[in-house]
Amino acid sequence: MTMADPNEPNGPPVEDGVEIEAEAMEVEPPRRAASAQFVVEAGVGSEAALREAMDPANQSLAEALRLSYRVLQFVILGLVALFIVSGFQRVDERQSGVMLRFGKIVTVGDQQALEPGLRRNILPYPAGEFIIFDVEGRSVDVGNTYWPRIPAGATLQQAIDRANVNSVLEPGKVGTVVTVDGDLGHLKLTADYQIVDPVRFVERMREADVDRIVRMALERAVVLSTAAITLQELVDQPEVAADRIRLNAQDVLDTVDCGIQLTDVKLPDAKPPFAIVKVYGELQNAREEARRDIENARQAAEATLIDAAGANYLELAGLVAAYEDAEDRGDRQRADELMNAINGFLEGTRTSGELAEIIRQAQAYESEIERTLGNEARRFAMILPSYREQPDLVIKRRWLESVGTVLSREDVEIIRVFPGMGSIGVKISGQEEIAKIRRKLMLQRKQIEAELKAAGSYEKYLQRSADWEPGTSNPLLQEQEGRIRARGSRN
Repeated sequence: MTMADPNEPNGPPVEDGVEIEAEAMEVEPPRRAASAQFVVEAGVGSEAALREAMDPANQSLAEALRLSYRVLQFVILGLVALFIVSGFQRVDERQSGVMLRFGKIVTVGDQQALEPGLRRNILPYPAGEFIIFDVEGRSVDVGNTYWPRIPAGATLQQAIDRANVNSVLEPGKVGTVVTVDGDLGHLKLTADYQIVDPVRFVERMREADVDRIVRMALERAVVLSTAAITLQELVDQPEVAADRIRLNAQDVLDTVDCGIQLTDVKLPDAKPPFAIVKVYGELQNAREEARRDIENARQAAEATLIDAAGANYLELAGLVAAYEDAEDRGDRQRADELMNAINGFLEGTRTSGELAEIIRQAQAYESEIERTLGNEARRFAMILPSYREQPDLVIKRRWLESVGTVLSREDVEIIRVFPGMGSIGVKISGQEEIAKIRRKLMLQRKQIEAELKAAGSYEKYLQRSADWEPGTSNPLLQEQEGRIRARGSRN
């Protein structure tokens, strides 16, 4: 093979002056003049040798083409399989979603929302598509929107200790809420929500915007809810405030009709301004002390009532309150029934304490009155017929008895005046022995009164003035007077 001169005219190649015939070939004319041309110069029989030399190249090319074709077939089969498999989608237990065909929601079975399990779309992507999302276990955190920003590296207690009542409120740095009483407060808020209507959710929302929408609803609800409660309620009853916030935020989401429902709203922390928290401990101590005083007072009142009326005082108090109510309403019959019930309660064995003692003493005094005044009344009733027949005789006899009673006392001093003396002036100084007896009786009377008062029997019930005089028929006074006299005689 030799390279031909491009300036020579084209013709059949020659070798040693012998012209070689070559197979005529149709060649596309070059677009520009060739800078070089290959000319095969061979002798007779070189065509077979040339074919033999070209067979390995042709075979290698054929093998490469066959391999490329096989690879192409596998790729096509893989794409076909992937195309078919892309029409299947598995929905987990806590998930739901919708199936789309050409962008429209398709009804599966009798509903549009997908149930858990393996689902198939007749038309694979992009003609058919699944939108799958979690419907449960979703949560959002409001963050520091309503909480002061604590410097990096500082703890909450350190931030409280650094707080100052003269600090300037900086919007955007100090998150606060305003309560109904005009106070400022801080809170942290988290919420759990779920998607109860997947179809509405897909139609109204984008997955990327869900948390932001819920957070905005919660922030609006915080402003509305805290504006209706006091700071004290916010701090002491965070669960009540959280429930208010949940209801207000749910109203916002229902207005949007996005298929989202709040399941729980929590206030992990709610505090007054940090400057107030510094002294809030003293307020809490004072409140605890007041609560303790109230409890002590309640226990003391209960103990007093038990001492007064016994352990069943509540039942008695209920009867008395019902009786007073019946009196106010003018229900005489009901009032009488309740009065009988009260009397039965007081006279029964369920009454104890001071009330039972008063009733016992009253009953004893009633018996004493019956024994003394009752006997006198009965005696006068027996004398009455005689008085009606001979009044002068009866009066004279009673007068003599009274004179005898008066003259029988130890402190009586008798002065005799003889008849016929006319008018007489007497300067009475009294005998010294009689004066001593009177002083002794007066001291005895005062001592009896003091002992009765110490024993709790003084002025427990109404008595006649004569019952307090020594020497009368009052058995209690007689008993006390007898003990005093016995002590005096021993001395």
